[in-house]
Amino acid sequence: MAGARGEGKRVALITGAGGVIGAAVSERLHATGWAVAGVDLTPPSAALVDVFFDADVSDRAALAHVAKSVRDELGPIDLLVTAANDYESAPIGALAHERWQRMVHVNLGGTVNACAAVVPSMVEARRGTVVTTTSWLALAGGERGEAYYAASIGAVIAFTKSFALEVAKHGVRVNCIAIGPTDSGEPGALAGETGQRPRLAGRLARPSDVAETVAFLADEGDFYVGQVFRPCAGAVI
Repeated sequence: MAGARGEGKRVALITGAGGVIGAAVSERLHATGWAVAGVDLTPPSAALVDVFFDADVSDRAALAHVAKSVRDELGPIDLLVTAANDYESAPIGALAHERWQRMVHVNLGGTVNACAAVVPSMVEARRGTVVTTTSWLALAGGERGEAYYAASIGAVIAFTKSFALEVAKHGVRVNCIAIGPTDSGEPGALAGETGQRPRLAGRLARPSDVAETVAFLADEGDFYVGQVFRPCAGAVI
């Protein structure tokens, strides 16, 4: 761990901060004055975060330690973004059991663990914003052996909706972003393999579009609770 105090800034904790989407969110928030803490097994650029934790999101105790450390180092956490992701495609029966379990533990378990570590303090303070991420495959289905992945990431939507209802009365807003086909340069469904999906906006979505949606939900989206947003240029409707 390395970093500095938030000095009165709003504080965001981003899981998956070393990935394309997590890095874009970190960059957007950091550029607009947030103190950003990142969690990943792959370090992001040092310029994108104020403090970084090398931790596995599937480890609930590790994330509880991260959340406490962020609060001690930077202050109360105002925003949690769960962008950690594990992707692999394989026909049914062809994916090793260990790989299937790992996707569930990272994609669903990582989301649940992060919320369990961060949100109780938000509930106590009666304020806070949570943005979970899922994939467009959870909504539209895939064609390339992606049933395993879609199941692991699709459960995040059900969790988000129920969790949003659980904590909304305590002043905490929880919403989800279904990341569509995205021009990210990174293979994998969360970053958005494109196939033949239409691009009604004339281009694919970019990681910065996802980051702008996160910023909107943190700064202006106080009317939204338990919703699934799709910044995907019309590729998934």
